[in-house]
Amino acid sequence: MKKSEELKLAVFSDFDGTVTKLDIGDEIFKIFGKFEPYHNLLREGKLNIKDYWKKVCSELNPGTNEETIKKYAEQQEVDSYFKDFAEFCKDNQIPLSILSDGFDTYIKPIINKSGLEQVNILCNKLIFNNGSPPEPVYPYASESCTCDCASCKRNSMINSVDDKTVLVYIGDDYSDFCGAEHSDIVFAKKNLAAYCNENRIPHYPYSTFFDILRIMRKIVKNKKYKFRHQAKIKRKQAFEAE
Repeated sequence: MKKSEELKLAVFSDFDGTVTKLDIGDEIFKIFGKFEPYHNLLREGKLNIKDYWKKVCSELNPGTNEETIKKYAEQQEVDSYFKDFAEFCKDNQIPLSILSDGFDTYIKPIINKSGLEQVNILCNKLIFNNGSPPEPVYPYASESCTCDCASCKRNSMINSVDDKTVLVYIGDDYSDFCGAEHSDIVFAKKNLAAYCNENRIPHYPYSTFFDILRIMRKIVKNKKYKFRHQAKIKRKQAFEAE
């Protein structure tokens, strides 16, 4: 086992409902399209995630374009302490990435408006063509991963780090289960916290990034970070599967 002082940290955070106060992706399709019955069908396992995105994108109201979504996104609130957390990561030379199964069309405007252009974003994309419904594209998809994500958070993590990096994951919902399983330090709330409890994944519960920042300051100051054995095994298996 390598000593903690030889190790580095990298932070990966979910976006919808984690960085933002609302699930912006869900809200967009509720307001500008048709959210149900597709979302329930997804949760019931009757639609896979790629078919779900295709369905809800095809149901967007006529005239809903990239600018419509951008303007809506720029009005949405982020966690009051996320910017402080991002600055903490920058000051301590800790790479911070957003991993999302949502779309760049609304994620980037929100991040840019917050003045956090330095944050790396790995997510799905929407391609708009001549007034037709947008086409969802999945640049970070994985055929070997069976999680409920079109944008594979597991692969986005393991492809971003070396073997001396301790992975920190922050999330709240179903799309975060796989990311948490493959991470060494986990911050969880809502459905992700329940999943971690059920599957005995050690984690820090949190309400806002204020809680995360408080704990991360202690971890960094005391260098109390190491690999989680089960997560390291899972990362090795995932790497070999690709």
